[in-house]
Formats: sequence, C-alpha cells, structure tokens
Amino acid sequence: MKNPAATLFLLFSVLGATVWSQEPVPVGGEFQVNSYTTNPQYFPSVAVNNDGSFAVVWTSDGSSGSDTSLASIQLRRFASDGTSGSNDFQVNTYTTGDQFDAVVAVDSVGNLAVVWASDGSSGSDTSLDSIQLRRFTSDGTPISDDIQVNTYTTGGQWGPVAAIDSVGNFAVVWTSVGSYDTDTSSSSIQAQRFASNGTPQGTQFQVNTYTTNSQGSPDVVMAGNGNFVVVWNSDGSSGTDSDWASIQGQRFASDGTPQGTQFQVNTYTTSGQFVPDVAISADRDFVVVWSSHTQDGDSWGVFGQLVDSLGTLQGPEFQVNTYTTYLQSYPGVAVAENGDFVVVWESLGSFGTDSSGGSMQGQRFAASATPLGGQFQVNTYTTGDQGYYDVGSDVAIAGNGGFVVTWGSSGSFGTDSSSSSIQGQRFVIPVFADGFESGDTSAWSSSSP
Repeated sequence: MKNPAATLFLLFSVLGATVWSQEPVPVGGEFQVNSYTTNPQYFPSVAVNNDGSFAVVWTSDGSSGSDTSLASIQLRRFASDGTSGSNDFQVNTYTTGDQFDAVVAVDSVGNLAVVWASDGSSGSDTSLDSIQLRRFTSDGTPISDDIQVNTYTTGGQWGPVAAIDSVGNFAVVWTSVGSYDTDTSSSSIQAQRFASNGTPQGTQFQVNTYTTNSQGSPDVVMAGNGNFVVVWNSDGSSGTDSDWASIQGQRFASDGTPQGTQFQVNTYTTSGQFVPDVAISADRDFVVVWSSHTQDGDSWGVFGQLVDSLGTLQGPEFQVNTYTTYLQSYPGVAVAENGDFVVVWESLGSFGTDSSGGSMQGQRFAASATPLGGQFQVNTYTTGDQGYYDVGSDVAIAGNGGFVVTWGSSGSFGTDSSSSSIQGQRFVIPVFADGFESGDTSAWSSSSP
C-alpha cells in the first residue's frame, strides 16, 4: 500500500525549488471588506488567527453605529474561507471628534486588541490626540470599554501599533509630541505594556535613546515569549546615517527592559529612509522593510534587512521591488512559521494589468531573503488608485504560509461607490492551492494497488 506522507515528502523533495518559487495563488476573488458604504473608508489593518480566520479594522468617515460626529473605528471578522457572518461594527465608544489610525492584533486563541488615535478621550487626556485601546474575544464580544493607553498627555499622541505574545500579553507603541523622559526635542517613540487581562504592566516608557530631531512611524512585533522589537524612522541617527531620515530599532525583554542598545537598520544612507514595518519568525529573528528614496534608481523603492534575535544585521540590504518606475512605498511584511515572508506595498504603476494609478504589489521571499517567484499584482480592480498614500494597506500571514492583504481602494467591485472602500484578497502558496492546507481534500485523490 502506498504511503501518502512519503509520497508528499518525495514530491516536495523533487519539486521543492520549482514549486516553492511559484507566485502565490489568489483564493477566490478580490472582496470588499466594509459593509457600511457611506463616505470614505481607509487605513485598514488585518490580523490572522491560528485557524486562518482574520479580522480587519479601519477608519470610517461615519458609522452605522453610534458615532455620527466624524471618523470612527470599524471592525469586521472573517472565517478562514473568507466568508463573514456579520457586518462591520463600531469599535470606539468615545465618539467626540475623530477616531483614526486603527491597528488590530490577535493572540493565540483569537482574542483581539484594537488600538487607535482619538481626537480627545473619555480619560485624562484632554490636550490633543490620545491613544485608545479596546479588547474583544475571538467572536467579537467586547472585553472592555475604551481604555486610554497614554499617561503622558501633553501634546499629541498618534500612530499606535500593537503586538501580542502567545499568552495574550501585549505592547502598544506610538509617536508622542514630547516625553516624560529625555526626548524633549520634537516627537518621541513611546510604549506601554499590558497583561492579557488588559492591566497596564509598569509605566509608559520612551523607546528611543537618540533624541535629536523627530522620531516617528513606529512598528512593533512580539515573540511568543513576550520579547519584542520596535522599529521607527528617525530624523538623524546615532549611527552612520547623517544624511536625512534613518531606520532605527530597539529590542526589549518581555518585562520592558532594553536588550542591547538602539541600532541603525539601514546601511544605505543616501537621502531618506521612511515608514518601516517589521515581522518576526519562530526563531525570533526578524525582517524589517521600509521605503528608501533614490536607492532603486527612480524615486522611492522598497528595501529590507534581515536581523537576528540579538539585533545583528544579517547580510546586506535587499531590494524588494523589481518594478522600479515612479514610486514604490509604504511596505508591509509578514513571516510564516518556516521563516519565509511576504512583502506588499503601494506602487505607482505595475508590471501587471493596473496602469490607471496606484496598485498593490507583492513579493514572496525565502527566509534567506531569496525571492520566491516574481513580483505580483495583488489587486484585480484597477480603476483609480489602490492603496496609494491616503488609504493605506496591510498584510498578515497564517501558519501554513497563506496570507491576506487588505488595502484602501478608490472604488470597488462591490457595493461601495462612495469614494474609497476597504478591499481584501486571500492567497495560498502554490503547493497548497488546492485546499490541502485548510483540510479541504476534495481536490485530492489516492489509490492503492
């Protein structure tokens, strides 16, 4: 009798290099995330659960809920097959002024933490923008009301990001005008840790130690043991980059203690490096991607750097985009369990079918940063701009290597004809494109002599 596992192993061994180098396969068509379609929807964030289900949050000009003042935060949940059993629902309970810049993170059992910036607060921050948090169970049931994250309330707080460990502890990081600590020059990077029940752990603290000029656009990723890494762009550097903006990083233990010193991620130092994104692998090495000015030979390009768990750069920077005409910018990255990763970004132009304006592009890489297949176009709806500058994009990856990309679109195949909608596309890696990874074996057959 044939051994199916042995047969699969042999297939992977013989065809591995060829199969794994293929471009990812879209699952189903591009889909509209938002059900509320009055006024623009923009700046999506997506998080994938272990079972392949996912949640998307975004900023909405208006709401079908209680927030009719200005912008609100919306959330929608999807099953692993891309279906949704419910419509959008409003995340924020504080509804005065704008709510914006939402990000979602998911823990190992599917509980969600949503963070965003608020024009005001029901808490102590009445100066300008504050950072808010709300937690939900995997089925979307609220665990808390809005919680003010920041305790430093002088000036504005904006651009929050969040990351969760395997037991639900999480960290929130954001940009602050000013600081309790040493950075009084302009804007600083601030953080606050939380236990899995939403209780603050320790006090708000300053991430950056280089304090000359402004620090902004942070991202954070957390390992299963709670250690975390923060990256951001800095107007200047304590390292070699004195030309314009650089990409900086700092590692932390699970208790918030800095591990090592702040380090410069980029080695190309001509012109500016901006808006980094970071993802971590199972062995706690991580990959950072960002927008680099002039490096790809024509305006903005997307570049990356592998960094090991001790903060040591691994190999040279690598170029992500192969289409280099005009602007390539605002990248996002996600890492699979085997260390392979995918990068998505916004491009003015495309090798593919989208010649109308901004398009969404992607590229898969092996853990060594070797490209797997070629650059591919994410979007199939090509009228107007996709994910370009003012509407944003994000990517999240499942354990099997399949991934979900979300972005803002000027228009939609679906019901949203207002201005901008939130779009999504699911992908699988080619060897699993027939449903094997999700347990659907209808496309598989076996026989024995």
